[in-house]
Amino acid sequence: MAPHLMEEDHLFTAQDEIWVDLKIEAEQMAAETAGDRDLDLLGRELLPKFLEATILRCNSLEECLATHLSQKLGWSAAPAERWYSVLLTAFREGRSANGERVGDLIRRDLVVVKERDPACPTLAHALLHYKGYQGLQVYRAANWLWRKGQTSLASIFQSRASEVFGMDIHPAARIGWGIMIDHGTGVVIGETAVVGNGCSLLHGVTLGGTGKEAGDRHPKLGCEVLVGAGASILGNVKIGDGAKIGAAAVVLSDIPAHVTAVGCPAKVIGRAKEENPAKSMDHSCSLVELFRSRTRPLCPFRKLDSQQKGYLGPHEFLTQLQTACQVKISSSEASELFFKMDSDHDGQLTEEEFNKNLPVCVEAFRPPRKQ
Repeated sequence: MAPHLMEEDHLFTAQDEIWVDLKIEAEQMAAETAGDRDLDLLGRELLPKFLEATILRCNSLEECLATHLSQKLGWSAAPAERWYSVLLTAFREGRSANGERVGDLIRRDLVVVKERDPACPTLAHALLHYKGYQGLQVYRAANWLWRKGQTSLASIFQSRASEVFGMDIHPAARIGWGIMIDHGTGVVIGETAVVGNGCSLLHGVTLGGTGKEAGDRHPKLGCEVLVGAGASILGNVKIGDGAKIGAAAVVLSDIPAHVTAVGCPAKVIGRAKEENPAKSMDHSCSLVELFRSRTRPLCPFRKLDSQQKGYLGPHEFLTQLQTACQVKISSSEASELFFKMDSDHDGQLTEEEFNKNLPVCVEAFRPPRKQ
């Protein structure tokens, strides 16, 4: 079986386990139509010929992926062989901004698609048919070109990938390893965006700016973040490790680590129970420790105890904190502090938890003394 995500770089060869698995899967797929007499000769030959051209005649994953993608990207003015040579060089020799080999990254991305998508039967299926995976690998080649100073050539890759795969990733964006972009359609990732290792993004996700501002203007996702379909994260905001962003959410401010945020504008409704939401791919409220409200549950799928005492949730915490410190505190600063103080991880602060940490909070937010 193909290995799981690895923490350290590993020098893959043409005979690595993932490539061996792909060849075996392709041979099994090629045999599917062999005995089907309901298909005419051309029909029985179609799948084996396709697999022969894309996987079976190749000697490595780099060669296979470059062959497959170049056929998709090429057109009369720029035929496939020209794309192939650049893609193959990028996959064999390229490195990311953090120094990882692009050859390692294309493997790690492939493994997580198979691990996370229940509709994906094999690694070969993901490589051949999943445009989210394919478009991400074109970005990896474009990113390598961009950082080499070949910005015009990188922009051609971005533009053509947008036309072919329906996803638009700026070559200068920084995207980590073990990334899953499910379906891919409508995904937009801006120039200064950062996507940490192990994240999962569904279709229609936008990591964009808020207007015509220049400079560092796009979102920064931590590691193992799950972003639901149609969500828009706008501006230079930070999304903490292990956070869950609900489908169609519009995020305009920082989101702390290991929480769930939904709505427009997005608000934190609870803590994510999973250690790695991007791997579990759960988009329901079943794995969310929801904050309690005095008047009603924040989610229709669970009944909550509205009588439990304590400072209920980050909003009330912010009010109490500002009163105690006698200064204005931003909601993002308060949210980050709230989750550090919530020692039992139940989505609320008891009076004991609040008072225990209050002296440190007051000192941290105390206005500087005038000299």
